[in-house]
Amino acid sequence: MYLQDKKKKHCTGCRACADICPKGCISMKEDGEGFLYPVIDSEQCIQCHLCERVCPVGYDAFSEKDQTDVWAGVYDSSDVICKSSSGGAFTAIYEQLLELNYVVYGVCFDENLKVKHAMADSSEGCKAFRKSKYVLGDTNHCYPQIRDRLKNGEKVLFTGTPCQCAALLQFLALAKVDTANLITVDLICHGAPNQTLFDSYVKELEQRENSRVTEYSFRSKTPIERSVNSRSAKIVFANGSVKTVLPKDDPFLKAYYSRLCYRPSCKVCPFAKPQRVSDITLGDAWAIELLYPEWDPLAGVSLILANNEKGKGVVERIKDTMTLRSVTIDWATQSNRQLREPTEFHDRRRRFFRRWKKRGFSSAVAASTKDSLYWSLYAKVKRRWKRLMRGKL
Repeated sequence: MYLQDKKKKHCTGCRACADICPKGCISMKEDGEGFLYPVIDSEQCIQCHLCERVCPVGYDAFSEKDQTDVWAGVYDSSDVICKSSSGGAFTAIYEQLLELNYVVYGVCFDENLKVKHAMADSSEGCKAFRKSKYVLGDTNHCYPQIRDRLKNGEKVLFTGTPCQCAALLQFLALAKVDTANLITVDLICHGAPNQTLFDSYVKELEQRENSRVTEYSFRSKTPIERSVNSRSAKIVFANGSVKTVLPKDDPFLKAYYSRLCYRPSCKVCPFAKPQRVSDITLGDAWAIELLYPEWDPLAGVSLILANNEKGKGVVERIKDTMTLRSVTIDWATQSNRQLREPTEFHDRRRRFFRRWKKRGFSSAVAASTKDSLYWSLYAKVKRRWKRLMRGKL
């Protein structure tokens, strides 16, 4: 792990080490690529090694693949689906758990477009947690908050990346906290850029528009260029301008979908497999139209993995508000590569980061993706995979 070997691929940026330190002597410092890593003040350190023990890189309590129930589904409201990244499963989950007096920790943009974890105890408050945020969020000291809530007998739903969920579970185990009242939901994660990169991109947007960005929404589902609309983003400016951008035109979306600017640990992610860390795993039911032609994954269909009895109990509750159909774990892993293996990085990743600080975000993306074969190869592989899947059905 990073605190022992200082290898960046061994740090997920979860911040659990900083939160668990009894002396508060660990701070998160930004490297040249904008990613945060823990730094220990050796003069204050008491060598308790809690920071090493809480690291999610060492997590090993995964669910068993053959114990997982897998579903594809859509929420019984087109409005909810439109306002969700996939089929509305997260909304169905938090609505049911709010009725059982759970509080919800999810990821949102704050007023300055910083991505961070926050707590909500109402359906209205949880709406900010909908939609993907393609930035690794600040966990915002939520681990000790959740510890204290559970100790006080409160019920908590936590959602985040697999590494963040593993960090929370490690944190609570070290604190000897009963997790019977905790439900964890992780996401099928492709990889994570950092906040500094996103800030750099937003600053350039604001300079071009001569207006502040007040709202940013990934996966906007705006009905333009239907074949790629689920990967668009909606941008609202203070001057009233509203723009919808696509990966082929927008620097941040292009960088994200090209795998150009992910955290080093994402390349060796130990959580990119069908054995899961959380009670429930959520993602997109890509290629579901091959099984159920009436469903369109671009409009939004959720993939739901209930990884244990606790997760299966939650799925039973959401059947009142979602149309669910059973699929197999093998089908799920075939349709979602990140359930099989970590993401492959763009071969010009290093070039991008070298140019970013010197020439700006947009220029670095353009130079690093120019004449790239990525998009054409990706399209060819996708078409061949679909033909293969059709042959198997």
